Amino acid sequence: MLRKVHRWIGLVLMLPLMLQGLTGALLILIPLLLPGPPATGEAGPHAGAEAMIAASRASAPQGMIPLRFDPPATGRSAIVTYGPPGERHPTFEVFVNPVHPAVMGTYIIPAGIRFLHNLHADLLLLPYGQNATGIMGVLVTAMALTGLVLWWPPAALWQSGKWRRTIMVSPRARGRRLWREMHVSLGFWLSGMLLFMAVSGSILAFPFMRPLFGAGRPATPHVHATPGIPGEAGVDAALEALKTRMPEARLLSVQLGQGPAQQSLEVVLPAYGANRPASLHYDAQADSLDLTRDPGQQRGGERSFQWLHMMHEARLVAPHPVAIIWKTAVLLCGTGVIFFSLSGGAMWVLRRRDAARRQTHITQA
Repeated sequence: MLRKVHRWIGLVLMLPLMLQGLTGALLILIPLLLPGPPATGEAGPHAGAEAMIAASRASAPQGMIPLRFDPPATGRSAIVTYGPPGERHPTFEVFVNPVHPAVMGTYIIPAGIRFLHNLHADLLLLPYGQNATGIMGVLVTAMALTGLVLWWPPAALWQSGKWRRTIMVSPRARGRRLWREMHVSLGFWLSGMLLFMAVSGSILAFPFMRPLFGAGRPATPHVHATPGIPGEAGVDAALEALKTRMPEARLLSVQLGQGPAQQSLEVVLPAYGANRPASLHYDAQADSLDLTRDPGQQRGGERSFQWLHMMHEARLVAPHPVAIIWKTAVLLCGTGVIFFSLSGGAMWVLRRRDAARRQTHITQA
């Protein structure tokens, strides 16, 4: 009975699972192939952030506004990303020389990345896609658990040590046996990652999970653009206040918008590390620098949800070797899901073919 449950869940979800695995793998691979900021080839003090953003505006598409400013790394250009007003996801990047503010190049962020993300998150089944993805995650969790139960060797194999043969592919395996051994052995090696990705994917997909964990979405103030006042106005003063009052903080980016009130500084605080960045807002009138997202004030549920989100999307930052290993593991899990769907379908087809041959042989006899 358990074997039938495992088999039919896999057959029903075969195509959606292949889409999930393919889109998840591509969302990791494609960003690795995108161009990074070019080298400037110049040394010297950097100009202000407002001057760099102002220089980038000449190359921006019409109707778009600056959404984010990424400060330059050593010897590299700064990046100003653009998008439509009110949009959180940028569609255009401008590379700016930080020493003598001038555009060094532009890049159009592929629209396919956003399409892949939507396809992965809700299978384009809006408004019910998130619930469908969550249910699919629950079913994949059931498949992983039933697969482990079906694999579990009897006590005699544990005692003799021959259980190790069940997680390897025999060089003599052919046909359905080969597909089965590859399916079982890969399932064993990826079972932990598959369980984590399925459970975390369900938690991230179901709309009711975010408030259950106490992880509310950050509120974005609605600010109308003021004629003559660009959205980056006051950024230099905010960065100077950050440097003076919080010298230990490392700037990651400056979130921009239609008006100065939408500015937000994303920083790394030594007490919490790069995986738990903080957000700051500078009030020029009160000359105050306030924490709007304080990692130290996060509740346990909110912190857990944030970590699940970061790990599921392979956005772990530090330590760097661990981040690379984890990204590779998530990529392997995505490609493994594709293989599980293909191998499960192949075993089902070969099983039906063998059954038909046996029935034909019995009938002829």
